[in-house]
Amino acid sequence: MVSYVAEEGKLFCKFEPRLDTVHCLGFESEVLGRIKEFGGDVIFDLEKVNYVASAFLRICLRVCKETGTGRFSMVHVSPEVKKVFKIAGFDQELAIQ
Repeated sequence: MVSYVAEEGKLFCKFEPRLDTVHCLGFESEVLGRIKEFGGDVIFDLEKVNYVASAFLRICLRVCKETGTGRFSMVHVSPEVKKVFKIAGFDQELAIQ
């Protein structure tokens, strides 16, 4: 499930709780469409997320390319989920807090 809040020129996308391949395929087009339509900075809030699959990593890369350098970040990322991004080498490319 994804919810969206736009404020102060930023689009906040809140995800929960399990971002497995099936869920990601279900919302990928919607998320990318909203981001393209919004045109500003994008922040993924992963506060309630306890699992991410490679399909979610792909979405993050696509969002990073769509928004441009420095305009995409993730907040409230649990240590377990951060570890997945680190293993994939994404911690060097994406702003993860």
